[in-house]
Amino acid sequence: MLPEVRESDFRKGSQWFSVKRQHALMIVADSLYYTKFKLHCRPGMEDGRNCYADEHYLPTLFHMMDPDGIANWSVTHVDWSEGKWHPKAYRAQDVSYELLKNITSIDTSYHITSDNKKVVTQNPCLWNGVKRPCYLFARKFYPESINNLMHLFSNYKLF
Repeated sequence: MLPEVRESDFRKGSQWFSVKRQHALMIVADSLYYTKFKLHCRPGMEDGRNCYADEHYLPTLFHMMDPDGIANWSVTHVDWSEGKWHPKAYRAQDVSYELLKNITSIDTSYHITSDNKKVVTQNPCLWNGVKRPCYLFARKFYPESINNLMHLFSNYKLF
């Protein structure tokens, strides 16, 4: 993707995102970077690497075009601790008040690069300059966990 996209600018993020008007206009106006990602990103690349345009294009575009205008962290908690292609999925027995309290008390965003270097970065989650909990949402929950989730939220108190 050189020379436009350097390896140091390449980012990965969620397929789920929200953007403000300024960033929506950037997406609509862009054809250069979108084309690069469309041609370059595909599953099953050499060296066992994968590249998916829907996970890499927007984070990379915004990192390059407006690095100070993005939060650089997700409002959705995802547990990648199992080191698999997909995040941990919570079963019914996993869903508890303690789980939700732990998720909603996280106020630092941790990131480990997916390359061989496994560089760890951590940053406070700031809302208007104030350190606050990072996550408003969480994923992944098996369908069997719905009753436990509904019970917890029907008795909702501030976690």
